[in-house]
Amino acid sequence: MQVCFYLLLVLSVAKGCTLKDLGQQEEMTAYTGGSVLLPCYCTDLHTKPEGFIWERDITNRDTWEEISSESGQYRDRVQLVNGHSPGNLSLLRSHLTEEDGGDYRCNVKEKGHVFIKLTVKGCILEKGSEMLSITAHTGGSVLLPCYCTDLHTTPETFTWKKFDTNRSTWQEISNESGQYSTRVQLFNGHSPGNLSLLISHLTEKDGGDYSCRVMNNGSKYIRLTVEAASSPSDIDSKFFIYAAVGGSLLLMVLGGVIYWRHRAQRRGQMEGCERKPDLRRDQEIQTDCEVLYATVNKQNKCNKVQETDDVTYSAVVHSNASAPADKLMDTEDTAEYAKLN
Repeated sequence: MQVCFYLLLVLSVAKGCTLKDLGQQEEMTAYTGGSVLLPCYCTDLHTKPEGFIWERDITNRDTWEEISSESGQYRDRVQLVNGHSPGNLSLLRSHLTEEDGGDYRCNVKEKGHVFIKLTVKGCILEKGSEMLSITAHTGGSVLLPCYCTDLHTTPETFTWKKFDTNRSTWQEISNESGQYSTRVQLFNGHSPGNLSLLISHLTEKDGGDYSCRVMNNGSKYIRLTVEAASSPSDIDSKFFIYAAVGGSLLLMVLGGVIYWRHRAQRRGQMEGCERKPDLRRDQEIQTDCEVLYATVNKQNKCNKVQETDDVTYSAVVHSNASAPADKLMDTEDTAEYAKLN
């Protein structure tokens, strides 16, 4: 059993570290101020290579430079992570700058190379070429905005400055300076690409031109105007003025409504008066017609009564004009009957 174990160990040592993705190139992107892990592995993480180095291509010299934590350029900024796994040869790079971008290779002795192309993005200011105008009031606070287009980007260095008109120079703003002592605060704690500046307890002297400057990537300019804050008396006077104007407008509206309602009422009364003579004339005509109709109707009734009497009388005469009556026509009785009629 022990013989087999020693045999496997000898074969493993003889085989050595075989690099994963041997001869291939990997492209990676990182941001200034951040960190990046350049990967390099043996196919068997328990395998320890006889020797390996990390190198970087120096384009202006056309040579490969060895990377070491002892050199000044990489001091305290590079670290191997093969402490727990001897076959993990990866390199951790910290506090990146744009100059750290380029071609890297993990070179294992007599086993070949793994290539990595690293791109390091710096902070590019959002709308850096525009002048932004902001207005604030004394006693208040104002946030002067300044952002990297990628908020994950940490600029190498940046400063806030204000233009001094008396000296015609740009003066750096700091919490340590007397004018801004305990009145300024940066907002890049949670987002490294947020470089905005908060100024509190504003005075009219704080007005002017400010610049947010990022190393090698330009500046953003802001013009701040600080106006005097309105006092309570000013607010009260404005309130009374607005109230008076509003009350006047309300009275005018009410007066207009009352006037138009009164005018409409008067117009209705006038139209009613104009219709009264016609109404009276119609009533008089109707009355005359009724009188005429009553008179005519009465006459018709009288005529009908008379006609009825005549018919009745005729019937009576006809009834009495019988044969015996004819015999009595020459007598005195007949003459008396005629007189009665």
